[in-house]
Amino acid sequence: MAQTLPFATLEAMAYTAAAALFFNGICLLLFALAIFYLLQTKTVASRIFIAASVVLVIFALTQVIVDVVLAHKISQLVQSAAGGATSDTILSLESSWAYLYRARQALTVTNNAISDCIFLYRCAAVWASSHYRLTFVAIPAFLVLTTMVLGYISLFVIAMPLNAPFIMAFITNLVLLGLTAGRIWRKGREATLLLGARAGARYTTTIAIICESSLLYVLTILIYLIAVNVVGPAAPVPSVAWGALPQIFNIIPLMIMVRVGMARAFAETQDSHGSVPLSSAANAPLMFKPGGSEYSERPSGAYSGRGAYSKVDG
Repeated sequence: MAQTLPFATLEAMAYTAAAALFFNGICLLLFALAIFYLLQTKTVASRIFIAASVVLVIFALTQVIVDVVLAHKISQLVQSAAGGATSDTILSLESSWAYLYRARQALTVTNNAISDCIFLYRCAAVWASSHYRLTFVAIPAFLVLTTMVLGYISLFVIAMPLNAPFIMAFITNLVLLGLTAGRIWRKGREATLLLGARAGARYTTTIAIICESSLLYVLTILIYLIAVNVVGPAAPVPSVAWGALPQIFNIIPLMIMVRVGMARAFAETQDSHGSVPLSSAANAPLMFKPGGSEYSERPSGAYSGRGAYSKVDG
């Protein structure tokens, strides 16, 4: 038993569970904020975002519970081995731990796929009015599907490198970040040239939000990959990253939900008052929406004439 599941595994699982609990607290806070803001708007899109938020928080709670149970089971395993338990008892504990760990991996793969689909939706909304939208949505969609398939295959194919799905997830999210932020940056330049710096300010704010969320996602995967290859999977840093990753898969989309909810609540509040201060509107992020147009550039109906932003397709 000492050879199959050493004491280092207990320490690693303790780090993983602690990281999962910490980041799950952040996830729950963001969930509460998202629901608070989204409930203030009575639109179909808001209901969809609320449903997505509930799904994300269920995954977050399920995975933190699994991580804590895994840490408890490995503790029982080490204590049983040290206390001279029978080989049948130890084998039973080891088998249950292994099955639960594989279930945790499957949850992580599924959770990552859901998060990637949310990012893909955002990318599709940004490219909705472009003549090349099918190409620029199909490429990341293929990468998302490939990442998911590799993740599930890695659960059963021992010869497959365990890092392969994470490397693919890293590439996928870099592509999604580049396509989304690049498109908005181009639109921002066009808006600035046509309407001045004030019009382009909202695009800059939106790019900052996208980079803020996506880079956290990408950097966490990168830290995990580097740490696993440099110090091994049982070391503290990769163990913490392994516990944080599933929660961050949910934290980042929930950050988007909070931003969307705040923007929609702001728009409805200003609509009820009948005006929007230009200083506030210039710094407000764009609100993405499906159905033929890339995004809603006006937070309320108060803009008209020279104050309205125009959109350039392409």
